[in-house]
Amino acid sequence: MPLFSLTALRRKVSLGSLGLCGWLALTPGALAQAPVTPIPHFTPLFPHRDQVGSQARLVGQVSNSLGQPVAGAQVQLEGLENPHQPIQTDERGAFELDQAPAGRWMLTVWHPDYETVQQEILLQGGLTTPVDVVLQVPIRPQPRRRLGILGVGGLEHTQLLGQRLAMEAVRLGLIPNSEKVVPLDNRRLQPILRQVGWPIYELFEWDRRKPEAVSQFFDYLGLEAIVIARVDVLTRPASPTEVSLRSRSRLELWRFDEQGNLVAEVLAEASRDQVERGNLNAAELMQLYQIQVTQMAAEVGSRWKENHPLASYLERTPGEAPPPPSHWDTAVELVIPSSPR
Repeated sequence: MPLFSLTALRRKVSLGSLGLCGWLALTPGALAQAPVTPIPHFTPLFPHRDQVGSQARLVGQVSNSLGQPVAGAQVQLEGLENPHQPIQTDERGAFELDQAPAGRWMLTVWHPDYETVQQEILLQGGLTTPVDVVLQVPIRPQPRRRLGILGVGGLEHTQLLGQRLAMEAVRLGLIPNSEKVVPLDNRRLQPILRQVGWPIYELFEWDRRKPEAVSQFFDYLGLEAIVIARVDVLTRPASPTEVSLRSRSRLELWRFDEQGNLVAEVLAEASRDQVERGNLNAAELMQLYQIQVTQMAAEVGSRWKENHPLASYLERTPGEAPPPPSHWDTAVELVIPSSPR
């Protein structure tokens, strides 16, 4: 290394050492004269419920799994006693609690028609905490005394057409609308299907049957048997300007025999085939298929006038009391989404 560079380096080190010693020498005096800075106080992220004078506000909405408000539900913060003024949801399913102690609480919501829900909430002093609570209808086994009917399809449009066939079967009297018949809407069966562990189109899959899951489904709905309504459709070009619309309707009976084996049999089948113009939109195609399904249901009904295959499920034995009302709102609904031209 050149001499002048080594000398310069030694000079820098010496100056740095002097600077450091000077800073160390001045530090005690400087600290003695400097004003004392108070240690900042941070509000804890999760305050303890015993904070004195810390009040919070809780507002909430209670609804069921269908999105409908639940009125008259009891709302309670575990450990907070308020027997004289119980918290209840109003007709909109809303509730409000003012001047609640801040901290972590277990919120309990109870209603006699639903499962009790508990969830942990955090209330912070001076703030309003919103909470949404969804109540589920209790899923309990029921006596198997009813006959269900359900539209099933692997695709959205075939599921809607299956529901249409089920609705027509009840309307035309193929399955009389009596206290023993439960028309089912699979959109309202989601809590049961989650409990069973299968979507509806796989639960009632013809080639791969699941006896244990179907048995659970029957228990939860109190079904002795179920009629599955299926509709298959095939749309294909018939010519450069025309399209062929072909559909097949099928009614199946699923039941358990005396040995406990799951049995599925075809009750009736019918089909339609027609040629229409080729520029139909989705809504027009669906409307034409609905007409075909209605026609096929009427055809099946005419065959059943003399020999009804479900008569044994629809008649009560002498002295038999009617089955209690189902715990489920199971009205069949058909909603056809409109499509732009």
